Amino acid sequence: MKPETMSLFEREMRDQVAAAREALEHAERKNDPLLVQAAQAHLDGLVDLARRNGVDVSQPAELTA
Repeated sequence: MKPETMSLFEREMRDQVAAAREALEHAERKNDPLLVQAAQAHLDGLVDLARRNGVDVSQPAELTA
């Protein structure tokens, strides 16, 4: 979906999910199980929120633009 056709909510959700994915990758690199668990839970919550509101965040925003 082109950025100009997305609602503000859709753009914000995609940005939040992308940031959460980066945080999870960072936590995995630090090899801290508690940090990984927290980052994964945060990402899962954002993905669930997006899905419940009809926003497909299964692919990174760069690939869908």
